[in-house]
Amino acid sequence: MRFLWLLVPLSFALMRLVTRRYVFSALVSLACAVIVLFSGVKAGGQLLALGLLLSVAGDYLLAHQRGRSNRFLLGVAFFGLAHVAFILDAARRWTFRPLAAGLIAVLAALYTVYLTRSVLPGQPASMKGALAGYALVSLLGLFFALSLDAPPPERVPYALGIACILFSDTMIGEANFAGHARAKALILPTYYLCHILIAASRLSA
Repeated sequence: MRFLWLLVPLSFALMRLVTRRYVFSALVSLACAVIVLFSGVKAGGQLLALGLLLSVAGDYLLAHQRGRSNRFLLGVAFFGLAHVAFILDAARRWTFRPLAAGLIAVLAALYTVYLTRSVLPGQPASMKGALAGYALVSLLGLFFALSLDAPPPERVPYALGIACILFSDTMIGEANFAGHARAKALILPTYYLCHILIAASRLSA
């Protein structure tokens, strides 16, 4: 029955996609933060909730840039801090998994090629540094997610959630820097799915 709580952020996500009103975007993450804090069967979850709240700030800044490049950089910074919160939470319960390390090594190599060829050329130094640093933190977050020392019902949705945010961020790069406007349609659905899956992982704990 507790999984019915996921219908709340899911409803907000659908409302955001249908109405295009930003408020529903913030409500998705806020609802997931409440679920993480109060609806799990285990105590804790503060760092996960913090990561979700930091994501609200980052999402707001990216959605309300109004031609101000500094808002994009601040948005990236808040999302980076959100990843740090997720990493700190996962780092308390992780075990070294060679397969996870190998996968992240391959992804890091692919991302290096992708960033240097499609995203970073032509960007100012500040933007290059921010995007490269964010990619590194994102990959580190996925490594810890894949290495989480938890039963599959908790580990799998959490790892899928972190993978979704990595995919969503890649679509931002495709839409904003690589010139593939169609990728924009994939950004929000996978972003919301990330947060809903993180909440689902806590409900499965």
